[in-house]
Amino acid sequence: MKVGIMSMQRIRNYGSFLQAYGLKRIIESLGSEVVFIDFEQQRELVENEERKKSVFKKILDNKNPVKYLKKKSVARKFLSDFDKDFIPRLCGNDYNYRDNTIDTLVIGSDEVFNCLQSFPVGYSKELFGEHYENKKVISYAASFGQTTLEGLKKYRIDSEIAELLKRFKAISVRDENSYEIVCELTGSEPEINLDPVLMYDFSKNVVDNVKISDYILIYTYPERLTKEEKKFIKKFAREKKKKIVSLGIYCDVADINLVVDPMEIMPYFSHADFIITDTFHGSIFSVKTHSKFCTIVRNGKNGNNNKLVDLLRRLNKEEVIVDSLDKIEELYDAALDYTDTDKIIEREKSKTRDYLIKALCIDKAGSL
Repeated sequence: MKVGIMSMQRIRNYGSFLQAYGLKRIIESLGSEVVFIDFEQQRELVENEERKKSVFKKILDNKNPVKYLKKKSVARKFLSDFDKDFIPRLCGNDYNYRDNTIDTLVIGSDEVFNCLQSFPVGYSKELFGEHYENKKVISYAASFGQTTLEGLKKYRIDSEIAELLKRFKAISVRDENSYEIVCELTGSEPEINLDPVLMYDFSKNVVDNVKISDYILIYTYPERLTKEEKKFIKKFAREKKKKIVSLGIYCDVADINLVVDPMEIMPYFSHADFIITDTFHGSIFSVKTHSKFCTIVRNGKNGNNNKLVDLLRRLNKEEVIVDSLDKIEELYDAALDYTDTDKIIEREKSKTRDYLIKALCIDKAGSL
């Protein structure tokens, strides 16, 4: 059987890379040939606020020339490494559109159903199986992200998406919001599975090139930390006599800003004395490495609460959620017990295997 995966494999993001890699290896372990399928970027329904910024506002945001040059240098290396090395290694340089040689299309993982996000994804109906009507289409741990049922109705695409989803032979999502949307639109209950990064054993793939010690790791997106958070983190690290390390982006409170290979990233989590993150995969990397960490959950238009709260609840790790900065100190001094979390992950691995075997119609079970 030849299986195509349509995911966020070309997004320059460590989490997107590793979830795509993990899902590919899981399906291969079940005996199938796997290729990545690309989707065509289509119109965006919600305009990107960043692109609407005035030139004057952008100048104000980067008024410190030294900081601006450092930020550009890290960003340039990050993008260059992904474009020239990481992504080609994962799925090749040549785009693979509308591959008719596959037997089954697996859509997911990641926020493949987040159709109200802006460019470069937008409202791409291929992520809902368009153009693959003559193939078996399933999803695995797909997410609507911050897209809600109300949002789909507001932009009058709920009925269209409902019809597309009803063609799927099997639907798997990764969070409660996505589960409820699928139930409402299709009248059927999807499976809930965890992200492939949690389901795949990377122990044979990771490379430990960590040369630093005594550090607090910051894992976030560009410009997401508030001034208050930056001030607190800087003071907090100084009091603990720890360096601040940032991975993948330039963070102006960090002592060390690094761009590393995706297969090198998890050792930086395991060696850290503490991790501060506000991202989905930053939380997953922390759990995978049994690290001490905290997760800042954000509400609002560009929030992350839908997926993060759901993830941590499923992993029995709600105690790491930060609702006030003072809790960071408390979590730094506390010990995290991963006994229940490990048991949950092992059960979920069995669920993932069973779901994929059934959805892909595989006769013999492989091993995750």
